[in-house]
Amino acid sequence: MSTPVEGVTRLLWPVGPPLAPPRAVEPAPRPRLPIQRTLEVLQGPFRPLVVWALFWGARPFSELMRRVPDVTKKTLRRELADMERLGLVCRELRHDGGRRAEYSLSPLGQTLRPAVGALYEWGLLRLGLDRGLRTALPGAEPVPRRDRTPVLPDDVRPDQGRPLSGKESSR
Repeated sequence: MSTPVEGVTRLLWPVGPPLAPPRAVEPAPRPRLPIQRTLEVLQGPFRPLVVWALFWGARPFSELMRRVPDVTKKTLRRELADMERLGLVCRELRHDGGRRAEYSLSPLGQTLRPAVGALYEWGLLRLGLDRGLRTALPGAEPVPRRDRTPVLPDDVRPDQGRPLSGKESSR
């Protein structure tokens, strides 16, 4: 038989009412920022490109496949279905034979034009900076173009990259 430890009592039956199973504690909803909502709608690499491709009117699925680079049929179908569910894109069936659909921006999707246009403008600026063009943000100093020609000392011949000998340097 075990000896009781001082200060510890052994309970043979539960005391009080049975405990309810613990509930999952849900975090309090945090206030959402407008930029978060915009990024949720334009998530992924293809949605902004689809919006961009639909800027100038309705397009059939096959043309969207050509205009959105590196997208598979399955991914484009899924993205268009999600965008239709979100109300960004309208799908209209054409009745000229087979199952053909044209996609266009809905009125809600049209409101994304300034956001995607701003992304396009930023991309143009970034491409210009990466290529060393003298473009910069308005009001900023022009970005200096890096010259890739190495600076050689005066006594080095450019065609061979070695110092000139005494006879050659006097010529």
